[in-house]
Amino acid sequence: MGMRDRLDQIKQRAQDAGKMVVDVGAEAARDKRDAVTGYARDKRDAAVDFAGEAKGALRDGDVEELLERLPLPTAPVAEPWQWSLSKLITAGEKPPTGTGLLLRQLDRFGTIDIGPEEVGFDGDTAKWGKVKAVRTRTLDGIIEKLSTDGFVESIETVLPPVPGRGWVAEKATSAVFTLWALVSELAIKDPEAGRRQVVCEIEYKGWIRTKEAETGFFTGPVMALLPSLDQIFRDEAERRGTVVEAAPSTSIESAQQRAEWLREKHAAILAKRAALEENPDPDKSGQDRALES
Repeated sequence: MGMRDRLDQIKQRAQDAGKMVVDVGAEAARDKRDAVTGYARDKRDAAVDFAGEAKGALRDGDVEELLERLPLPTAPVAEPWQWSLSKLITAGEKPPTGTGLLLRQLDRFGTIDIGPEEVGFDGDTAKWGKVKAVRTRTLDGIIEKLSTDGFVESIETVLPPVPGRGWVAEKATSAVFTLWALVSELAIKDPEAGRRQVVCEIEYKGWIRTKEAETGFFTGPVMALLPSLDQIFRDEAERRGTVVEAAPSTSIESAQQRAEWLREKHAAILAKRAALEENPDPDKSGQDRALES
């Protein structure tokens, strides 16, 4: 064997050894990451299964089934857990290139956070040690805040005018109106459900004054549609000695008036959603259409 062959052989062995070190290091890093974050194999499998099923659910418009399959945090909460409007509209579906910034903007008013350190809604989180009270509201009280007037414009306001804006706005408004329809339908079908209390507000100590993190257009309906998640919030608060109390709210005493009010709300939501499906965004730019093609 010549000198060049020996050098080539040594070089190849070094490369193989280096690759082995990298592979072992990467595997060790993955193991360490899993140990630190507490991710178990069955949990990863559940998330993969959920993503695959979510694609069909979103395609069929079956958001209710998607939520039923959503992996919820453990009780007591052992690691940070977050669910958001951007995760809902991209579950099982790869978003168009360049829409990452737009999707992150949605989380400013469409995020649920709970973990061993912090808790909050719509990007407004607080350390558990600073939380003074967790408040609840009736399902009717949550529905009362859902107004179709100006909602589409409010979505567009938080989205900068960049390519992909139309796609994100359409997906977000469609998903939110579907959630609203599910909540109002639930209240119509089950009169007792309208009086069920749902976690809707976190009161906590700020730097200067007391502040509140409240559920909004997305987070309120999701908390109402996921009673198990609502219970996890309650249990975690009580476990830490945090007060759980009902927020002041108005109620419709007459069953007939309440039924009429709910039907009007439900009809308005369905009409708005149908209008958006027929004419989602007439002003969509050519860049947006190119992104979707």
